[in-house]
Amino acid sequence: MTGLIAIDESGDLGSRGSRFFVIAAIVTRRSRHLLKVYKSIPTGSGPEIKFYDATHEERLDVLFEIVDSDSVIAYVCVDKRDHREPYRNGNELYHQALKRLIECALEMSESRDVNILVDESGFIKNDEVTEIGKGASEFIGKNLKKCVKTSSNKCTRIADYIAGSIRVKYESSDEGYLKIIEEKISTACESLKPRQSATDFTGLTGT
Repeated sequence: MTGLIAIDESGDLGSRGSRFFVIAAIVTRRSRHLLKVYKSIPTGSGPEIKFYDATHEERLDVLFEIVDSDSVIAYVCVDKRDHREPYRNGNELYHQALKRLIECALEMSESRDVNILVDESGFIKNDEVTEIGKGASEFIGKNLKKCVKTSSNKCTRIADYIAGSIRVKYESSDEGYLKIIEEKISTACESLKPRQSATDFTGLTGT
């Protein structure tokens, strides 16, 4: 049985713009456990509607399906105005946040064999995504089947709703969406400062 980690981000990487950058993962033992969640994502005349284009009611439909699914959540949130942060903007922020998130998600996964899907972006090359996944899986002790960027994948669309819900809490102090999925969050990392041990950030913690 091959587990799945699906990842997407919310926020920008510039020194101006959004204050917070969030990257989130949904972790499950089988992708089919997320089928009902994916079916709840609204569609227009084109592709699925993303979190920031969805109505309040549409967001709630997706989030409640996430709560009912056999899955857990991990996320990394970086305050780009915090001068104590080692990485606060640019592609390096994305690289380091993705690396930290993949490590945490692999630690949470109950599966020995794992696939990692990262939503398509121009912030990182596919071979870099694969290298991050390989390094993290060797460190954690998982058998990585694949770690790739993917466009419009059903499961990364779910991660988009998670990342959006989390960033609204940090950016706008609106905890409504986050509170719905809070029980599914196993790991929350609020800094990219160096980890003190392999078990740091296991459990719902900040720094």
